[in-house]
Amino acid sequence: MSRPTLARLACALAFAAASAHAQAPAAAGVQRVRDAIVFEGRIDGPSAARFRDLLAEGGVRRLVITSRGGLVKPALDMADAVREHGLDVEVPRTCLSSCANYVFPAARRKLLGHPRAVGWHGNMAHVLYLHRTGQQTWSEALVQDARQLAREEAALFRRLGVDGFVCWFGKIAPYDVDEFYALSPGDMARFGIGDVTVGTGEPGPDGPTLLTVDWSRLEADRRAASPDTP
Repeated sequence: MSRPTLARLACALAFAAASAHAQAPAAAGVQRVRDAIVFEGRIDGPSAARFRDLLAEGGVRRLVITSRGGLVKPALDMADAVREHGLDVEVPRTCLSSCANYVFPAARRKLLGHPRAVGWHGNMAHVLYLHRTGQQTWSEALVQDARQLAREEAALFRRLGVDGFVCWFGKIAPYDVDEFYALSPGDMARFGIGDVTVGTGEPGPDGPTLLTVDWSRLEADRRAASPDTP
């Protein structure tokens, strides 16, 4: 799949999620610091490749990441590398969008600097849902690309034992969060994202909304949403 196509899909996802936090395509900083790879910035082909190159040097145990997200396919590739190498992931400030969807749950252990460090606002399954329900419309070619990425993300979630609905349940009723939402470690664990420790830092004023999941109705919400099968 071409990089322009992936870029269009990333833009579609951001637009569909009504995010006010679009990220300029500046180059990310990716460097080795002792037993850690420190990743700051956008996830894209070059930054993911730099991450894999540093990982191949050996001796890496941690990924320390600050990212507002980026392209889906490179983030999926990073997630698989994190899982295969059994890395811990530390999020001192921010891990949003594709970082939250894929890289964060792939970690062995997860350390957050504050309770709203990780934020979700939709994934490719959500994009397909919006298209299927007529809330957003994209070309057939773009939808087919989205279906392929949705299959790849679903396969990752199966490998991780994670319920992918975590990425977008907060965008539909009864929550209807406009932008990003965060979850407690307890709620994350019930979606299959375990071993999360939260530090005592303070989130910024524009951090994600912290949701409390109503587990008594989650399955009914899932059925009502009728997620599109990629």
